[in-house]
Amino acid sequence: MFIWIANTAFREIRKVVYFLSDAKYVLDTNVFINLHRVYPVDVFGTLWAKIEKVIDDGAAISSDEVLGELSIDGDALFKWANKRKHIFIRSDDNIQLKVREILKNYPDILTGTRKANGADPFVIALAILKSCTVVSDETFSGASHPKKIPDVCNAYGVPVMKFIAFLRELKIKI
Repeated sequence: MFIWIANTAFREIRKVVYFLSDAKYVLDTNVFINLHRVYPVDVFGTLWAKIEKVIDDGAAISSDEVLGELSIDGDALFKWANKRKHIFIRSDDNIQLKVREILKNYPDILTGTRKANGADPFVIALAILKSCTVVSDETFSGASHPKKIPDVCNAYGVPVMKFIAFLRELKIKI
């Protein structure tokens, strides 16, 4: 019995390391929300299965703060995401330090009364530290404020792409 528990724990730890080391994309909250709203699983089940495969293969991760934003409504999307907690990476010291740097340089990335975009600097920090591309449907803010994910990613040299470009790059078709 002890060996089985040790093996199970080892597999889980190994799986988390796999996801951290092989990830190519960091998904923003709006990717999950738009996927849920625009491509509901009951109609686009094939698309969801292909996205789940990308996640299971370790190519896509997200920040634990994204899971926190998804929990606000407590809907079917949150339940789906909560079953895949392994892709939502907790913020370690390095991520926290990078988030502080981002907020020092771009304090207006956090806007609104609900701080609905509170995960944004964590998504960017994770992408920087893991050398990943951010997948977000946000657009550049241009000269206006507040700054958005594409603006900050551009300043840090982090690639950013829309969800549809993500699907095309991975050759996901339905």
